[in-house]
Amino acid sequence: MRQGLIWLVLAVMSVAPAFGSSIIVNLGSASSFGLLGGTISNTGISQVTGNVGATTTITDSGPWVVTGTVYPAGDPIAMAAYGAIFNAGVFAEAEGLTPTGLFTTDTSQTFLGNTVYASSGDISSTTGTNLTFNAQNDPTEVFIIQIDGALTVNGAMTFTLLNGAQADNIIWIVGTDATISVGSSGPITFDGSILAGDTFTMSAATGGSGVLAGTINGCVFTENANTLAGQTDVNGCAATTAGGTTGVPEPGTVPLLCVGLFALISYRWQSRRRAA
Repeated sequence: MRQGLIWLVLAVMSVAPAFGSSIIVNLGSASSFGLLGGTISNTGISQVTGNVGATTTITDSGPWVVTGTVYPAGDPIAMAAYGAIFNAGVFAEAEGLTPTGLFTTDTSQTFLGNTVYASSGDISSTTGTNLTFNAQNDPTEVFIIQIDGALTVNGAMTFTLLNGAQADNIIWIVGTDATISVGSSGPITFDGSILAGDTFTMSAATGGSGVLAGTINGCVFTENANTLAGQTDVNGCAATTAGGTTGVPEPGTVPLLCVGLFALISYRWQSRRRAA
């Protein structure tokens, strides 16, 4: 993965119980945050459901409305939540999310639940794309969209949730930058939580930062900068895993953590050798 961001490549925990094949997402204490990253910048009259935290700086000139707590940059609670994303990535390394589907935004596409969809390189959508998520009559089914490079949403994109699909159960794992460019298409509603290995940017809508640019039905986590250049409504992610249970690891995951640590160390060692 680019930039050695192994902690965010698979920043969810995937555990397949012996009796089933469900994907269980565990974001730990980070699930109480609507916005979390290295820096936070807001210039619109944004609304965030949940807490807001950053490791270095938080700048708000909107002002925004936050239902939870805006923790000072570097606050221990925010730092712990930031670390929880890394820990989830270690667990994920142990299991290895095996892609079983291909993701592209060139055309409209349908996703089935409990499936990992992957795409290599950068992805850029075209105006008018519709993404359909089909939970197959099981509202606990989880959708993982894994993008190796950057994700850019250009203009209007629509989402259709079928047969019990829930926005809380859609996870977008973006290797580098996630950008939503609104332009003149009007406000965009984006379903799912975004975990970006570098930055997230919501551009301003036509008319400036005071106009609603878009709604994120999920939370937004980045390693570096979160930038809300226009009014953005971030509705936060559920504090529970799919299925309505708390984010507690399944029995038997402690040994897997050791395997995950080994995989992580091995990956970084091999990366250093290739760079030498």
